[in-house]
Amino acid sequence: MNANKEINPAEKIIQAITVTAELTGTQLSANAAAVMAEDLLAYPLDKVLIAFERCRRELKGRLTLAAILERIDDGWQSAEEAFNTLVAGWNNESLSILTTHTAMRAAESASALFNAGDKYRAGIAFKETYERLVGEKKAQGESPDWYVSAGLDKEQLAQLVTEAAATGKITNDYALALLPAGEERMNIEAGNLLTDKQKEEGKARLGNLLNLIAQKCALS
Repeated sequence: MNANKEINPAEKIIQAITVTAELTGTQLSANAAAVMAEDLLAYPLDKVLIAFERCRRELKGRLTLAAILERIDDGWQSAEEAFNTLVAGWNNESLSILTTHTAMRAAESASALFNAGDKYRAGIAFKETYERLVGEKKAQGESPDWYVSAGLDKEQLAQLVTEAAATGKITNDYALALLPAGEERMNIEAGNLLTDKQKEEGKARLGNLLNLIAQKCALS
């Protein structure tokens, strides 16, 4: 047998299942482990293995597929993050927010309680519905279904939409549908998308370059 033979993703996942099941005192049949591995192959291997590491550190009960999926960093917001994002939008009609269609669906179970002034119970109702819906999405290997809820502040909306398009959370076509004619729209149409962080890095590089030029001019 070739000791240097690379282990394929399915085998790595099976190994992780075996080790994690043993450490959490979970008994799994070979068939159950195989089905679990098949479901997990829909996700990036590195993120799946990190999820198993978290399970080994965090789980106090049996290893389940749901426990693994909850720990896969696949772009979905946590229930708390999603709810707080919605609350920010509910409290400020000028503010545009980046949420998901799934969070908007979950909000239907919480909006009446929130409007009645019971934020605590609204949060609980939202969390229960949201985690169920996201769990179903994750089980199908679906990515976050990002949605922009537009507020009245057009400048903040343009910044939010540009950032979301630059990071690949929304498509350029979706972004263009949200933006009026302007610099941000032209940048998207031309493919000149930069996040705020990338812009700052670019400014820093330009500043360094200008300093070098100034130093050379002073020496000449």
